[in-house]
Amino acid sequence: MGGSPSRAADAPTPTDEVRSALFTFSANFDTISHRMGPDQAITLQERLNTDLGWMPDAPPAPGYSAAQWSERVALEAHLDASIVALVLAGSSSPINATPGLTEHVTTSRADGLLTTYALYVPPNVNEKSPLVVLLHGNPQTETALLGSRFFRDLADETGAVITAPFGRGIYNFAPPADDEVYQIADEVGAAFHVAPNRVYLVGYSMGGFTVFKVGPEHPERWIAVMAIAGAAYGSEIDSIQRAFQHKPVYVVTGTNDDAVPTSYPQNTAAYLYRVGIPTGLYIERSGTHYIPTLMPSISAAWHDMMAGKIRASAVPSGVAGITSMPMQSFDIPPGLRP
Repeated sequence: MGGSPSRAADAPTPTDEVRSALFTFSANFDTISHRMGPDQAITLQERLNTDLGWMPDAPPAPGYSAAQWSERVALEAHLDASIVALVLAGSSSPINATPGLTEHVTTSRADGLLTTYALYVPPNVNEKSPLVVLLHGNPQTETALLGSRFFRDLADETGAVITAPFGRGIYNFAPPADDEVYQIADEVGAAFHVAPNRVYLVGYSMGGFTVFKVGPEHPERWIAVMAIAGAAYGSEIDSIQRAFQHKPVYVVTGTNDDAVPTSYPQNTAAYLYRVGIPTGLYIERSGTHYIPTLMPSISAAWHDMMAGKIRASAVPSGVAGITSMPMQSFDIPPGLRP
């Protein structure tokens, strides 16, 4: 599953591909910096250097076979390396319906700079396919999130097209990244003729917090929202309550989350339910902040979301204390590559 071909025997290794992209990046830094902006150019350089740091000797992460891990590393390397060529091409990259995972750039309508997003098209894509806009964590990229097989498997099961915008930095999809979430949803949705009532917003970790910030900006755009290992801040609750009054919200958490205390997603779900927002709370026993450990509950919430229902066992209970939510960011623990 996951729609990604294996690497040919004579193809460059992931390390070679990234190293070549870095060489091209260095030779064309001024052009790339002009087209992406200096901050994003440096961020891209750091991304490629980070790849070189972990990819050569990384053993398979928990939840992966050796073959799956090899594919995951090759995919992330290829997608990250491809950004350099896409930026040098100088314009928004075309979207087509060919199944598979690809990286794209688009010209931000906010500031005219090129920004990146990943796109996964399942083999069974059709005129009724839904669109999921998937927000990544911190520190994480769109290629890391979709390079792993887990969300691609869910897309294959449900026929969903997934696009993952890059958050321009590491915190909370701050402007103009929040506007770019909507722009990319517009562009991908138009390319696949997605009906307005088939667009979903999903976020993991930092992205799971960000859905409660970005989603209320234009709530009419989303048929439902899902926060995985994320929660709402107390300062956002008024806008959330107004925006999501009749919009299903799905909250997924693990009882052993070592980055975002489980009580935060639980309290968020309980509060939203208490004020009349249709809310499902999916708790993975022994689940941590690592996506593979949460997959049974993520899968249950994903399939319920696509079916427009909340199972009885996911109805929140208990008292909410959302006003006590801390004003801070939460990082993916070092060493985890979900």
